[in-house]
Amino acid sequence: MKKIVGKYLGTIVILGTLLVAYDLKTNMQMLNTDLQVVQQGFITSNKKGVADAIERLAKHTQELLGNKEKFEKMLPKNKKEKANEAVMSAQIIAHNIQIIRDAIVNKYNQSETIRREEAQRAYTYIEHACFRCHNIVRDVN
Repeated sequence: MKKIVGKYLGTIVILGTLLVAYDLKTNMQMLNTDLQVVQQGFITSNKKGVADAIERLAKHTQELLGNKEKFEKMLPKNKKEKANEAVMSAQIIAHNIQIIRDAIVNKYNQSETIRREEAQRAYTYIEHACFRCHNIVRDVN
């Protein structure tokens, strides 16, 4: 009986670990999709598309990266301390999302060209924050 229970618990632990890793991978793919939609909106000059995609990105970023304790649970044991990077990335992303929002509504009464350039620059900072966090979390050293 003890052997059966031990095997059963071992299986649950392994499946739980796989599900957490899957959840993290799935969430990262979702963020990547959001980023691609934002980029496509910039390329096609689709303000509504960018606005909608940036709101999804804001929501998904906050859900995934904004809560340190939740993010720690998704990381392997040897990477738990890297959760701070995720939170910092979420803050950088949120700041740059606000720049894009401001550009869309022309908060500072700027020309279309300047707003587009600032929004696109903010997008590249978002990409950089994503890559930085991703590289630190997956670093094997």
